[in-house]
Amino acid sequence: MDYLRTEFQANLDSEQEERSTISESGSSNSYDQQQRPSFADEHGLMELLEGDRAYDLIYRNCKSALGDQCELLSILRNGFATVGSRAKLKSFQIFQEAVEMKHGGGEEGGKARVKYGWCAVEKTELKSVLEYGFSQPRNDGSYGRGLYLSPDNALLECLKDSAAESEDGMRFLLLSRVILGKSEIVTRGSTQSCPSSPEFDSGVDDLASPSKYIVWSTHMNTHVLPEFLVCIKAPFNFNRSPKRLRSPWMAFPVLIKALSKLLPPSQILIIQKHYKDQQDRRISRSELIQRVRNITGDKLLVHIIKAFGHKAQH
Repeated sequence: MDYLRTEFQANLDSEQEERSTISESGSSNSYDQQQRPSFADEHGLMELLEGDRAYDLIYRNCKSALGDQCELLSILRNGFATVGSRAKLKSFQIFQEAVEMKHGGGEEGGKARVKYGWCAVEKTELKSVLEYGFSQPRNDGSYGRGLYLSPDNALLECLKDSAAESEDGMRFLLLSRVILGKSEIVTRGSTQSCPSSPEFDSGVDDLASPSKYIVWSTHMNTHVLPEFLVCIKAPFNFNRSPKRLRSPWMAFPVLIKALSKLLPPSQILIIQKHYKDQQDRRISRSELIQRVRNITGDKLLVHIIKAFGHKAQH
């Protein structure tokens, strides 16, 4: 079963093709190196500014997933400025072509199924990851030995799995291209460390609506290419699961109808879009609930659901 190609994925792919800022030379003539922040310079990154198409796409994606829970500090692009990073870029391109040939070819990486995925890294390991690759995936190993990435439309899941970098809640999230090829289902508790057969290239927790891309330790430095770094400040209690609203069950269409009497049409349209995305399996139900909570606030939701429950009892 194929994966849904998100609007974010399509737009960012288009932006990359038009600008071709990622090249084998790793150069970008439009960027003034004298203006690089020291952090960007040290890590071979280029800071993107508002108005840049890639910046705007990633910013909207982050705000849609996180709302006002987190502060987005900066978005940086991998400049592939060193010999090592350019070698990784070339290696990724070679393996993408190999996976395409393995599965019968196809245009625009269709058979290779190159997607965008999120993963969290610590600041101390960022430089080595960009230069040399991943050495020790930071996860609980519940889906086998490998690197776990969240799909581009599941940033919230990635952020919840990350640890605060410092006392001020800094998080560092890599947005990478991932060669998925043909994926197999991997169940929780798996001890797998490579594809179960030559037929497969990667793993997912769910074929229809994956929340995890599993790139085996044997593939994580050939099938994953970090392209962007997003720096975010998150609250200390962000990783904790939000308290469930203890109230009667209420169908989403009914909830949307009730909210339409209290919220402006623009917000209702956003909620309806999120609901459609969940129905189309582009986002999980838990992510839908979180996004609605970000828009409405818990106080309004509790009021509506309690009123609905009270009405249902009479």
